[in-house]
Amino acid sequence: MPNGIFLIRWDEVEGGMIYLKYPEDLEIPNPVVQQITISHNFTESYIITKEKNWNSVSYYNENKEIIIVLGLNRFDDGNDYLEILEKFNKEIDKLSDEEKLKENLEAMFHISLDAFRTTEQVITKLSNEVVYLKTREYDFEVKFDFITKSNHLSVKSKFLFLLAIKDTATIEDFEKVIKTSKRWFFSVLETLIRNEVVGYDSKKDFYFLRV
Repeated sequence: MPNGIFLIRWDEVEGGMIYLKYPEDLEIPNPVVQQITISHNFTESYIITKEKNWNSVSYYNENKEIIIVLGLNRFDDGNDYLEILEKFNKEIDKLSDEEKLKENLEAMFHISLDAFRTTEQVITKLSNEVVYLKTREYDFEVKFDFITKSNHLSVKSKFLFLLAIKDTATIEDFEKVIKTSKRWFFSVLETLIRNEVVGYDSKKDFYFLRV
């Protein structure tokens, strides 16, 4: 999650210097400020700076001679925030008043937080859906396994149910579930293949449903 946003300006004596920042108590090590300044080399560019104790994405605005820096947490991906930085860069070009610039700095920081929360919510939702689908998959496997082991099903049905569960299966997989004579076992399997209900991959040595 972003932890702050700040602007760097060049000073002939001091080098890179913090011009504005939000929040006010944001701490930026001076070596990081100088590294970002040198890396941009007064050229319009996006740079992701990731060190042991620092992570940020920055952009040099040649027109205003300002480097815009969005400070990130350790595990954030700077690429996720390039669009936000681009929007703020466009706003900077329109502003000349420092107070307005400071207000926009705060606004853009909150926009970056909103973007993070939205991304986090999407990831959480997808994770929950994956867990749900895996649970449902396990439930279906248990039910299908119970059905395939039932003595009331024909050998043909057991072949088909097993392939519906596993997508692919080997002879060994079939033999664990289907208890019948080898002659009838292979006779049914060959009929399913001949009727193009079941396919066989000779390279990988497995069977599959032709759906």
